[in-house]
Amino acid sequence: MKFSTSREGDIAVITVAGRLSSAVAESFQTRLMAVLDENPKGVVVEVSELEFIASNGLRALILAAKRGHAGGYRVHLCGMRWQIREIFSVSGLLRIFPHHASLAEGLEAIKSPIR
Repeated sequence: MKFSTSREGDIAVITVAGRLSSAVAESFQTRLMAVLDENPKGVVVEVSELEFIASNGLRALILAAKRGHAGGYRVHLCGMRWQIREIFSVSGLLRIFPHHASLAEGLEAIKSPIR
């Protein structure tokens, strides 16, 4: 798994690539929560290069969504491959996470929440 973070103003951009397996899910969750500790105004998780996500990885994202809700923002996902999208769809998580085709669309949705 590859994990990187950047900022677009007050928005945290998290990029996850490779396989988010059970073996690395705890590390992913720790790093994800560290980003949220910086109190961003919004979060976009870019997953266009994510090949696999285990249930522990989903759990980390759910925890981030709950924390975001408490902080007054939502965690947005962007660039989902069909395999990853199917996992989110079957698990009902597409209702929790706003999802966008691209990073640019995700950032725009956060910057301009009223459409």
